[in-house]
Amino acid sequence: MKTSSWVQLRALFGLRWRMIRSDGVRVAMILVVIFLIWLMVLVAHGAAALDEVQLATAVEVAPQAFLGFGVLAVIAPLTAGGGNEIVPPDQLVAYPIRPRTQFLGGLVLTPLNLVWILQILALIAETAFVTRGGDASLGAITTVAYVTALTALGQALAWTVVGLRQSSRGRVVVALIGSSGLVAAVLAVKTGIGSALVDASPTRTVVHGITAGAHEDWLRWALTTAGLVALTVLGLALGERTCGWALRRPSDVGTLRAAHAVRRRPHHASALRALVAMDRASIWRAPALRRGALVLAVLPGLAAAGAQVPWQSLVVLPGLVAAGAGLLFGINAFCLDGSGAVFLASLPHDPRLIARAKTVVLTETVLASVVIAALAGSLRSRGTPTAADVTGIVASGLACTLLVVSRCMASSVRRPHKAELKGPRDAVAPPGALALASARLAISTGLLGVALGAATASGRWWAPVALATPVLLLCWLSLHRSLSMWADPVVRARIVHTVSAG
Repeated sequence: MKTSSWVQLRALFGLRWRMIRSDGVRVAMILVVIFLIWLMVLVAHGAAALDEVQLATAVEVAPQAFLGFGVLAVIAPLTAGGGNEIVPPDQLVAYPIRPRTQFLGGLVLTPLNLVWILQILALIAETAFVTRGGDASLGAITTVAYVTALTALGQALAWTVVGLRQSSRGRVVVALIGSSGLVAAVLAVKTGIGSALVDASPTRTVVHGITAGAHEDWLRWALTTAGLVALTVLGLALGERTCGWALRRPSDVGTLRAAHAVRRRPHHASALRALVAMDRASIWRAPALRRGALVLAVLPGLAAAGAQVPWQSLVVLPGLVAAGAGLLFGINAFCLDGSGAVFLASLPHDPRLIARAKTVVLTETVLASVVIAALAGSLRSRGTPTAADVTGIVASGLACTLLVVSRCMASSVRRPHKAELKGPRDAVAPPGALALASARLAISTGLLGVALGAATASGRWWAPVALATPVLLLCWLSLHRSLSMWADPVVRARIVHTVSAG
């Protein structure tokens, strides 16, 4: 007797819930859900607080907000290799989990992404703005249909890419398409035709349909909503089939690697340099981390350049980019060693070198992402930066980088997780842990960026430096405390056991 996909999905979520051994974590997750619902209600009622000028501006940018969500809905599952997994696949080998269950599980776990939640809050606000003075319920239905349709289509596209990348020819095709899209985006930003493309986007039709529902234009609202529902059904059907097709396709990656000669690494002058080189290789060897690093190196800077972010606003950018870079592997940095953690821990060298190597590689990754985003964003910033702008951007980059590194190393020492990082959808931590870490990093770096932005707006070049200095000192003390904890053999044994065996 076959079990339906929804029954399997409910069983997997029940298993994941029972795997959370701490009652405090369970209560915290429930409180977070309640808080998000309250925040959505609060945002929905925020339209009444705007005056006519602010309301007109908000309505004007509504198509851009809906288009931004559409881009995110496509890119997010691509970077996750098809979507998040409820339970790691190596723990479900003996169970007949359907491809449809895996596809639906990725859809349900989509909200466990802070950027996705922020985009949803923006769409709720825009829906409240464009339906002000009318019945917002019908507009909300259209917005929900739009979110569901784009999310399902994005997941279906991601599984198509996963299937294509199982063969060498498919990887070439995906690389060509991705490179062409990147070149087109750079040209659009360079030539300044982005606004024209936004004006021609179909999201204007969606916004008009939402407005029609609030002002009793039943026909236009019904046609728009019906079209979005049809796209949702199409996305679900395509997603189920592409997921099954991708999971059935054998991969030729192992065959190609076996056919190539093994390249020996060069000799390093010290044990620390050897460990740093090994950690760098571990990042580029893992498909999920390699893909995430490439996305972090390209998208934030491209978005900042396309938006022509002012110099003072660039002070906030490093915090957002640094938080995303920390989530790449920083919150569970010792998982880079995997099953080899036991071997590394038994080598006759100072055990603190392993933690130092992770710290160096994490700092390189976060700082490089911040620098690339800041430089790309500054290319199209208008005017000439003041001395306060320059010191503000530099202080924000350094402070946010060290803040993320210190918090990530503290999380790696206190809350390690097992992660193989072999498959394209492997994550460095369970979905719930990733969501909580994303919120912690984004909130702390966001508040720091806003504070440094306010100091920069004062016009005094030394104000951002004065504000960032105590933050740097506190972060350094936190990082030193985490490295000292790793030096404790009992703590180190717990971490090594967790990342190597679970």
